[in-house]
Amino acid sequence: MNDSSKRIVRSRCVGVCTLNADKTCIGCHRDLEEISQWANASADDREEINRVAAAREQQIKRHPA
Repeated sequence: MNDSSKRIVRSRCVGVCTLNADKTCIGCHRDLEEISQWANASADDREEINRVAAAREQQIKRHPA
């Protein structure tokens, strides 16, 4: 077991759990694939999912629909 498997990476979930037309949650900004991968993802993968979702959130805030 390496250090990566011991790290706890918190989910971005805020309990909204509603997907938009792009199949992206309007609460956490993860897409459907990222949400489904979360349970089995390594700590490194979870950090990457969070990074991508945070970037997606910032993009939406800069260019709202």
